[in-house]
Amino acid sequence: MNLRHSMTQPPKKTRKISPDTLTFIHTADLHLGSPLTGIRAMDENMAEKLTQASYRALDRIVDLAIRDEVDFVLIAGDLYDSKRQQIYEQLKLLHALERLDSHGILVYIACGNHDPHSAWSRSLKWPKNVHIMAEDGPEVVFFEKDGERKAAIVGVSYPRSSVWENLAATFPEKEDDWPFTIGLLHGTLGSSTGEHVSYAPCSEEDLAARGYDYWALGHIHKPAVVHQTYPTIVYPGIPQGRDIGESGPRGCYYVVVRPDGTIEPTFVETAEICWEDTILSIEGIETLDELDSAILEALDEIREERGGRQVCCRLTLTGRGEVHRPLREKKAAEGLADHLREVEPEVYIDRITDNTALPIDRETLVQREDLVGDILRISDGLQQNPHAAETLKPLFQDLFTDKRGKKCDPVSPEEIPDLFREAETYLLDLLNPEEEKA
Repeated sequence: MNLRHSMTQPPKKTRKISPDTLTFIHTADLHLGSPLTGIRAMDENMAEKLTQASYRALDRIVDLAIRDEVDFVLIAGDLYDSKRQQIYEQLKLLHALERLDSHGILVYIACGNHDPHSAWSRSLKWPKNVHIMAEDGPEVVFFEKDGERKAAIVGVSYPRSSVWENLAATFPEKEDDWPFTIGLLHGTLGSSTGEHVSYAPCSEEDLAARGYDYWALGHIHKPAVVHQTYPTIVYPGIPQGRDIGESGPRGCYYVVVRPDGTIEPTFVETAEICWEDTILSIEGIETLDELDSAILEALDEIREERGGRQVCCRLTLTGRGEVHRPLREKKAAEGLADHLREVEPEVYIDRITDNTALPIDRETLVQREDLVGDILRISDGLQQNPHAAETLKPLFQDLFTDKRGKKCDPVSPEEIPDLFREAETYLLDLLNPEEEKA
């Protein structure tokens, strides 16, 4: 464990809350300089907007800290997206930290896997309010106000990009004379990995065993208060989503610690551009103009719900209806998306997925003793069989081992039921069972 020392906050002229109350902002995973290669290949202009939105999210965090006169800001790793930072993102971050310094707000940073301690530029002189946690073991820093210790921040930075050991287990236990104690760590808690690599894995029991009051975590991009009290465990998530996998509200946590020890974390949205995954049924829609109106109405609702922010939307059309006929034409979904981008610029359509089908009398068709009936009965059996996905798994594995298949994303077990439905729709479209009766 490293030498303990203190960082003292300069006195402020005014305060909006009791001086005995501790306030701080907890953020992480800004990923400044993220290349956004996926959307850049589709739309260079939107990719540039998203790039700038990450910096504006940082500005919003700084604005919040200054407006509410917080005591300090915690950053739990991955400020940068890469170990090889460009001058632009370095200077943007420097300016943001200098703004906090000019208002007497301290900043504590624990480096993560994208920006390990060794990768931080030695060409910049960080302002005096910034403390970057050591890489050779957990470090204890005391925050002082009015000559009194008000908080202990215990943190560690990644020495390299890949850290597989349980760093939380190396943190010292809270000592009797420590004030309100915060653990600052970039890592993976339990089974909360999702699409993230399990760097610095730990359990809630590991964190609770240290005896701290609050754990300021980073690495998982979805915001969550994992545990409410004793200890409070929080992931703030990414302040600005970069793709559809980071949809929904994105921001940071504003935390108030009352004199009685009550901890009140409040989520504050900082994203300038919001990602939304939207599903729209075509049931009852017969023509393209009706579909156009229904989509525009849905997009208006999304924009209002997101408070007027720019929205990137991935739209999935579902259900059965007559409008499926024009939608099944080649490049129909792409043409519809291009049209919507022109008429509704505030809601950018990232992609339209057509999962619609023609209206059919399924109960009648499934009784038929022909190919159509066979298809429906097989489809029903596959969708109702909980072991069907496992049975077909070798087939999908073979598909992804040839030259073309290697370029595709593998199929997850959750996607297989959707593939069954899509296959059924495709075959019925080819056979046109309802049109046979016309």
